[in-house]
Amino acid sequence: MRYNIHTITFQQVTRKMDGQQQQQQQQQQQQQEHGYRGAVRGGGGGIVSQAAEDLQNELNTLMDVLEEIQDKIPEGEYLRGMNALCALHKQKQTTFGRLRPGAILSCWKTLDEIAEEDEELYDEIMNVADDIVMELCGEDSSIYTSERYNLVHRGDEKEVFDMLVNYKPEEGNAGYETSPMVLHHAIQVIMSRLFDDTHHELEVVRPVSCQCGWRGAQGNWDRHITNVRHQRWVNVERERKVQKRLAEARENVVARREQGIVYLKELHNTPESRIATIEAINAAESAGDRVIIICADGTMSWFV
Repeated sequence: MRYNIHTITFQQVTRKMDGQQQQQQQQQQQQQEHGYRGAVRGGGGGIVSQAAEDLQNELNTLMDVLEEIQDKIPEGEYLRGMNALCALHKQKQTTFGRLRPGAILSCWKTLDEIAEEDEELYDEIMNVADDIVMELCGEDSSIYTSERYNLVHRGDEKEVFDMLVNYKPEEGNAGYETSPMVLHHAIQVIMSRLFDDTHHELEVVRPVSCQCGWRGAQGNWDRHITNVRHQRWVNVERERKVQKRLAEARENVVARREQGIVYLKELHNTPESRIATIEAINAAESAGDRVIIICADGTMSWFV
């Protein structure tokens, strides 16, 4: 009867633990749906749940074996087996509870925190980043490449960036054997380097040109537009445009001429149109002609 008492007690314990395990798995699935996917390498709670289920099946098998040989072994050995199974159940609960995504994320550190507090972990991140760079860009590439040179060839930035965004740790690749936090920061380091290289390329290296004929690095643009030579070109160009607008106004201001009368259009009020109108009036008066102004609405009035 003592065997049966211990068997019932153990079964009650296992049923209770199994219920807790199912509740834990449901919580993990809910956490995954709210953004915790990937906290455990290779798919998060899915692998943890499967491992817990496999272990439970093995424990159940051991319990069945003990039940089958209950009458064939001494009472003490049977009790030892049952107590060991109960201890394994508790150990399973504790171990897999620590593998919950939330528990892992509570230990998360930023890259700056790691750089300040844990030199060994920072070196591991950089080494993983270097391995990923070689994996994606070739063995000649390295995250330790001097900042004077681009990490990837010009034009390949977008392709490498997309591969990093979609990087998945799989058996055999550089990110498989490391932790989620290290992998995250390693990819972060590479993306930061790509951004810096692209920014330097656009702001400093890639040449730009000016209408004055100057061509140089983007980083020298501000210095160029304050240069005396550029300012001289700006003044000449401004004067050229003024003369062009004045010539157009002189051509358009006179509508028609009749014997002793000059008809002038009322142009838009600009400096060039005012100059052209005054010049036309002075020329007409000098020739003894009278001036009629044609307004925009078609009405005409004598110029007095």
